[in-house]
Amino acid sequence: MQWSRTKTILIVILLLVDGFLFFNIAEKYVSRSYREAENAHNIVEILTARGIGIDPGFDLPDTQALPVLQADRSRVEEDKFAYGLLGEDAISSEQASGSTVRYTSDRGTLEWRDGGAVSGTIMPEAYTQPADEGQAKEQAERLLTQAGLTTGSLTLAANGQTVTASFPTAGVPVFNRVITLTFEKEQIVLSGVWTFGMPYITKSGNYVTFAAADALFILISGTEIEQITGMEQGFLLSESGGGRVQLTPGWRINTNTGSFFVDSLKKSVSVL
Repeated sequence: MQWSRTKTILIVILLLVDGFLFFNIAEKYVSRSYREAENAHNIVEILTARGIGIDPGFDLPDTQALPVLQADRSRVEEDKFAYGLLGEDAISSEQASGSTVRYTSDRGTLEWRDGGAVSGTIMPEAYTQPADEGQAKEQAERLLTQAGLTTGSLTLAANGQTVTASFPTAGVPVFNRVITLTFEKEQIVLSGVWTFGMPYITKSGNYVTFAAADALFILISGTEIEQITGMEQGFLLSESGGGRVQLTPGWRINTNTGSFFVDSLKKSVSVL
């Protein structure tokens, strides 16, 4: 009898605790949803007051917490990339500081620099300029495969004789991690910024939450634009020193005058 009463009391207590937790969670969810809706409404009012239009169908994106990441420079992968394009007989030379490595062969030249910057001209054997975008993408895929990149995981986009290759991190876009191949009449011009290996977090819990409405407000506060066409959360690569690069979270905002990146740490705007 005593145990039955005790059990009943425990069940009631558990139900009360569960109800309290459910109420708190529901209240936080409703409060957050209300704040997000209010922010979206406020930023639309501000844009309208400043004469800035918004594309039909544009909705303020949800915000997710993203980490600040680091990636180490890999000389081994850079060598593999260069020798894959220029041949194993390519000669490499390094600046005294070690920041730049240059590769040369009868197939062209290529440079890797701190921060992941790469540039060069390539003259493959029996090269012919592609006739259309389809051929340009095929040639780009072959070249990048020779360079050691897994092309199946890349996004290739062609615009005339120019092909760009990009690759996300954990499904999140890295806006300036792009290799561009321009197929000229007698050579291929390569340029871009690239990293190899898995990025990592240097500090435990180093995550940043940066609302889309805040990013829009920062942009329009110092940049003259007439139309917002879209925005997306992601990373931007920048040199971090010591052969490392930093992946900084933020927002890419597309406008009638071009694309801009709003940095979540510095709260600054740069042109993409």
